[in-house]
Amino acid sequence: MIRRSAGARKIAALSAASALALAGASPAPVHNFDPPVVAVTQYVDALASGDYGRAFAMLTAAQQQYFGNPRNFASNAAASQYKIGKFSLDSALSHGSIVEVVVHEEVSFYDIATHQPVKAAIREPYFALRENGQWRVKQLYQPWKSYAPNASGEAEGVSVTVARVEFFSQRVRLDCAIRNDGTKAVQVLPLGTTQLDDGHGAKIHAINEAQFPLNDVGFFEGFRLEPGRQAVGFINFPLARRDAPLRFTLALGPAIQDGADRTFDVVVGPFDLPKL
Repeated sequence: MIRRSAGARKIAALSAASALALAGASPAPVHNFDPPVVAVTQYVDALASGDYGRAFAMLTAAQQQYFGNPRNFASNAAASQYKIGKFSLDSALSHGSIVEVVVHEEVSFYDIATHQPVKAAIREPYFALRENGQWRVKQLYQPWKSYAPNASGEAEGVSVTVARVEFFSQRVRLDCAIRNDGTKAVQVLPLGTTQLDDGHGAKIHAINEAQFPLNDVGFFEGFRLEPGRQAVGFINFPLARRDAPLRFTLALGPAIQDGADRTFDVVVGPFDLPKL
């Protein structure tokens, strides 16, 4: 149920592997019929079947606390229209108390760049941990809840669509598409002065630091949009965990048209994110 780039998946897997190496764990092969592999197989089968209540019950206690409830957990797949089709075991290695199981999956999800569902074949890492005599499952780099508001705003021929909103422990991430439907080229710096109004009086500035993959490289550097072109990326904002109804308004900028003497922002919202 991961909706991240191949680069982010690789970095997460490498980070986990590095942590295991530092702990002194020496990997050893695990067989398909071993209990931790069976637990992961059952977990992925629950995801593929859309039974998120069953999958949630198989998570580690820490993961269940992170998501909060099965509704939050299921919202990640719903927001991205993420579905697992066929899947098969790719490899399984024991790192002592943690077993890493890599599963080959045929998946589909909604691509905000093309506005179409797309298919892909991925190798997804899962981790099995033993808790209270049972094998539980953990995944990496998951938002604890997600929305798909598909809210849009426009200014001077430039439109911004907030396709997905993903909540992490200390931040919220907005996946956006920026399109120039005007007649002049536009320079956009999406992290320059961008702010998020949380509906409670706070104006939260976008995280604008070279912390990749925390920040989108293209949005960090800025870009020039010719007429009829678009850019897709994400913006992070610092936000403490808040499992409550929210109303967001995004003001993205600055942007400036060729030959213009002033910049402008594109405002999206307000759009509501009810408690799940």
